Amino acid sequence: MSPTSNFKKIVIKTCFRLGLIIFPLGLSAQSYIGQTMDNYAGLHAIAVNPANAYDSPFRTDINLVSVSGFAGSDFISLSFSDLLDSGGEFDFDSDAMRHPSNNNHFFTNVDVLGPSFMFNVGEKQSFGLTTRVRGLFNLNNIDGNLYEQISDGFDIADDFDFDSSELNSTLHAFAEVGITYGREIFRTQDQFIKGGITLKYLQGAGGGFFNSPGLSGSYSSLANNLDTEGTISYGNT
Repeated sequence: MSPTSNFKKIVIKTCFRLGLIIFPLGLSAQSYIGQTMDNYAGLHAIAVNPANAYDSPFRTDINLVSVSGFAGSDFISLSFSDLLDSGGEFDFDSDAMRHPSNNNHFFTNVDVLGPSFMFNVGEKQSFGLTTRVRGLFNLNNIDGNLYEQISDGFDIADDFDFDSSELNSTLHAFAEVGITYGREIFRTQDQFIKGGITLKYLQGAGGGFFNSPGLSGSYSSLANNLDTEGTISYGNT
């Protein structure tokens, strides 16, 4: 077996193993899902891997503004069949399915890529400058019944109890300016290795948090009263 074939197998195995580790984390951490892994992703690709600055088919890539946002929860779900069959009359409040439990989770990620550019210098190196504003929010282990009634403004006719353990939430907003350099490191007849680095300046815009080791209570519809028991710690910057 030739040295080139051995090298190719080693690279494929290494990438596959790293993918098994990194991919599940990337599902909830990355922005611009579906836009970052293609050679034509340009500036969006270097947000995930600065080495992608090299080998871009664009000699120059300029971005004025682009926005990525997504949210997820195990509290609510949508049926694509119902959505398609609704004829544009899908009512989110009444038609979406709710799944309250003792420990529901919510998360949101908003990413704004501001004025940015990237350009090739010769055939083996590239430079990029990016500006971004990002916001991250998560809410973990909230009692689904409590969240449901809060979101509905306690507009119910029934009493209910709730019990949340290890309830916590975090909100962060920050801006960043990044300078990226990517280049070819090694090349054979059949493959090549590229590398890159991004130096960033981060500026926090603000943040907040709260957590509770245990929060329980009950709601009385007759008295329109919510009784709670537990402790909550909170803070902000």
